[in-house]
Amino acid sequence: MHNDRREILWGLMALGLTGGLAGHGAANAQTQAELDKALKAAVGKTSKKTSSTGLPVGVTKLEADKGIREALSQGAVAAVTRVGRHDGYWGDDLIRIPLPKTIAKVQKTLKPLGMSGALDEVHEKVNHAAEVAAPVAKDLFLDAIKSITLTDVVGIVRGGPTSGTQYLQKSTTPRLITLFTPPIGEALQSTGAVQSLDHAIERNGLSAYIKKDPKTYLSEYAVGKALDGLFHYVGAEERAIRTNPASRTTDLLRAVFG
Repeated sequence: MHNDRREILWGLMALGLTGGLAGHGAANAQTQAELDKALKAAVGKTSKKTSSTGLPVGVTKLEADKGIREALSQGAVAAVTRVGRHDGYWGDDLIRIPLPKTIAKVQKTLKPLGMSGALDEVHEKVNHAAEVAAPVAKDLFLDAIKSITLTDVVGIVRGGPTSGTQYLQKSTTPRLITLFTPPIGEALQSTGAVQSLDHAIERNGLSAYIKKDPKTYLSEYAVGKALDGLFHYVGAEERAIRTNPASRTTDLLRAVFG
């Protein structure tokens, strides 16, 4: 970058944009302001150039590969930490897991009558179950990130603000569902959500709407919504690294995304 600035400065001097800077050792305020503006514009354009590989100039495929892995790993760990705590889902309006639509309609009808207690309990406990199960996702995410190939890297670097997260979601969701289901099911059982749904079904005549056993029904639903919440925050972390210099906490991230 220093060489770029020197080359740009000499070019500007040759064009006469530096006024009396060379001859008098200082420029007047107006000329200096014009020079600073021109330098900033020129350097800004230079820093955005990409090589024939589609990567930023000076960034190798190996560096880009490491940078993508580091960014996604950082986002995955931050996301799991954020949601895998008490009220991580339940206390977050953006990712709070709602009840399935049919049950939610019954809940809404019963609430003004003061009869929605059992369903309210299911609603909260489903979210707490996701919080209990979430930490297991960290190792699964990190393992999946290892499978990203060099061929994928350039597309992710050049892609949109959450292209890495989208790739991760597409390539890992089936395996994550399979591996995430047991801890979610156990958490639903241990938090009492299954028992609460059993009670709500009997009390409110919901058996016509729920064909599967309550544990399977809640597990399948909660797993999908829990993963949506996790990926939401992985994406938020990736977006921040791409757009906010303060989020690029290592030299590698600054080189790849700077």
